[in-house]
Amino acid sequence: MVLNDRIGSARFVTKTNATTLDPFKATEQGYLGVIVNGAPQFETLVEKVHNLRSVFDVRNLRKLSEVVIIYGYQDDPEYMYDAAISHHADGIIYAGTGAGSVSVRSEAGIRKAEEAGIIVIRSSRTGNGVVPVDKGLPGLVADSLNPAKARILLMTALTQTKNPELIQHYFRTY
Repeated sequence: MVLNDRIGSARFVTKTNATTLDPFKATEQGYLGVIVNGAPQFETLVEKVHNLRSVFDVRNLRKLSEVVIIYGYQDDPEYMYDAAISHHADGIIYAGTGAGSVSVRSEAGIRKAEEAGIIVIRSSRTGNGVVPVDKGLPGLVADSLNPAKARILLMTALTQTKNPELIQHYFRTY
């Protein structure tokens, strides 16, 4: 992304203000470079280019998978997962506290959703940082993607596979 002569990775740039003229920032990871006299000047080596040769060719799709975001908080209700299951959601993004922490009720809901064949991704509602893999918790992890970006990646990933290992690989790669 290029905004205000700053080059940022779409993975790490996010909107940080609702009304300012320069609301998009790469707060934690920083920018890849700048535009100088109309030409890009990269300060960070970019190893991957995600373009039309990506595994995600959605040009012929009419509709993406149904993925909902469930916002986590202390003692959040399990019935949100029941609603996603009954409405046949393909995926759920759990926007957890801290590093994707899960309440007891949400853990039960996530396990129920996974048993129903729904892919669940744990993310963080904090805006920055990585959600680590925790073998004791259900769900895959969004890595450093915020809930909104994780939703888009899961919607796209589900056009290719429902394999949890491959989907987790996509979250580490894209």
